[in-house]
Amino acid sequence: MIKPNIPKFSNPNQFNEWKVEIESIRESNIYHKEILRQAIRNAISGKPRKVFTTLRPTATSEEILQTLESNYGDIKSGEKLMKEYYNAQQEKDEDISAWGIRLEEIIQKAINRGEIQTCRKERMLKARFWKHLRNVKLKNATRLFFESSITFEELKRKVRR
Repeated sequence: MIKPNIPKFSNPNQFNEWKVEIESIRESNIYHKEILRQAIRNAISGKPRKVFTTLRPTATSEEILQTLESNYGDIKSGEKLMKEYYNAQQEKDEDISAWGIRLEEIIQKAINRGEIQTCRKERMLKARFWKHLRNVKLKNATRLFFESSITFEELKRKVRR
């Protein structure tokens, strides 16, 4: 049987990124559950590995992820995420890509918490991203793209040029 190539997880600050990777692998249904479970266990090291002392040796990958989520997952309430969204602005030394990704992370967390419907994501990303660009000249040069029906990803690409 093929063994999955799972990234190492040792830094609790990177839990959300690691979890997305694991969920993607799980959803693919390529790997047998027991092989995936063992690969997940082997990928966890350092401080996060201590969670295994609280789990049964036969804990499923779902149980492992739930325990990690309760220890290292994002604990912000939906209201705090919405406040973070409405206060978000491009930071002084933040490039266009980083600004867009940060905004997308906030929105995705709010969707996961049920604060935002997925159908509103595109419009909210576009509006906040463009309206809170720091560079006024860049903002003026890309107004036409913002007002058109292009997607957030397309807008981000145009702004980066």
